[in-house]
Order: sequence, then C-alpha cells, then structure tokens
Amino acid sequence: MTAGLILLLAAYAAIVALLLNLNLRSPWRRNVKLGAVILALGFYFIAFEGHKQLLGWATPAPMPEQFRLHWIRVDEPDKPKGAPGGIFFWISEIDKAGLATGEPRAHRLPWDLATAQAAEEALTVLTKGEPLNGYLTRDAVAAEETPAEEAADGANTSSPADGGLRPQFEFRRAPLPELPAKPPTEQKK
Repeated sequence: MTAGLILLLAAYAAIVALLLNLNLRSPWRRNVKLGAVILALGFYFIAFEGHKQLLGWATPAPMPEQFRLHWIRVDEPDKPKGAPGGIFFWISEIDKAGLATGEPRAHRLPWDLATAQAAEEALTVLTKGEPLNGYLTRDAVAAEETPAEEAADGANTSSPADGGLRPQFEFRRAPLPELPAKPPTEQKK
C-alpha cells in the first residue's frame, strides 16, 4: 500500500514538473501558467483523498472456492429507498492444510434469499466463537429459471461470466489444526 501511494505521489509530481517546464517557455500569460500548475496540484490532492476512500471498500471480485469466514453482514433490500441490498463477507483464503492464509479481504455479493439465509445461519455460529470454512458452489438453477418476483427484487446474482449460475455457499466448522507430535522426553535416573 505504501509503495502504491509513493508511486501515485511520484506520478503527480512528474506531471506537475512537466507542466511547469512546458510553461516556462510558452507565450501564455503568467496568470494562466500559474493557474494550470495550481489546478494540477489540486487534482493530486483530490486523487489522493479519493484513493484513501477506496481502500476499505468491499470488492465485487469473485470469491475463492474455499475460504475461512471471519464475519458477515447482510443488508436487505430497501424498496422505498431503492437500495438493492447486499451480503458482505470478510474472508481469507485457505491453503491445502485448511489454514487461513494471507490478509482478510472484504467481498460483496448482491442480495438473494438463499445466500442471505445461509449467511445468517453462519453468523449465528460465528457469534458463538466457532471458526467456519466456506465452500463456494454454483446453483443448478439457471438465471432464466428464477421466479419473476425474485428477479424483480434484484435477487438474481448470476452473470454471463459464471455461465448464468448463482453462487451458493456451504459453511462447515473449521477443523482444528493438527499440532506436531511432541518429541519423546528422556527420563532422568
């Protein structure tokens, strides 16, 4: 993250330096040149603040097939306000040993009834302090076969990229990690 911010700073500094260099030899009035440099500097601060705002947003990127579930938030659709709703997962990928790897990542899925019910059940287990692993599958019901009222609610979460199938989740209690065997101790005589 720090490297990205340094690169962003360097890119805008280079643009302002180039603009300043071009303005030194141009026939424009000094007020126009100074205004262009100040405008470029202003865009830097706007982009920097915008970049900071994006750091915490959930990604709509596809979720991994297997993951450790850390937390869930379900926002139901609000028809009067026109809010479509969403389901937010905070997850980490799991390795072949079943252990969470890497930093947690927030994912956002559009709201649908089946996923919301599975998420609420998983949240109940999580609040009891039990770790859960999630497994992503695809529902065999294609997008064209969803009920009309469900599609009108915005509950259809399929896309052409996934073959028109809706993501479905199965949550299981995470197995306890296997500890290495203790080395035999020598008895003193």
